[in-house]
Amino acid sequence: MIVPNKVIRFSDSIIGKMPIILEYLLKQDMTVKELYFTTQDYFEEIDEFIYSLDVLFLLNAIRVDFDKGVVTYVRKN
Repeated sequence: MIVPNKVIRFSDSIIGKMPIILEYLLKQDMTVKELYFTTQDYFEEIDEFIYSLDVLFLLNAIRVDFDKGVVTYVRKN
């Protein structure tokens, strides 16, 4: 589920679903709730969504304002 292998296709893995979140965050910042409801059709379970956010956060691809609950795409030059 997290990483692709012989059984799990890339598009079904967490790594394959992370760009979906980034596409929406490129357009605008969103709360975690808004982001989930916008992208929920791409995730089978909410835990996949949370794992994706965790990995993106660890990779410094997104920033989260924990006071407001807003997720922001980190633009790198």
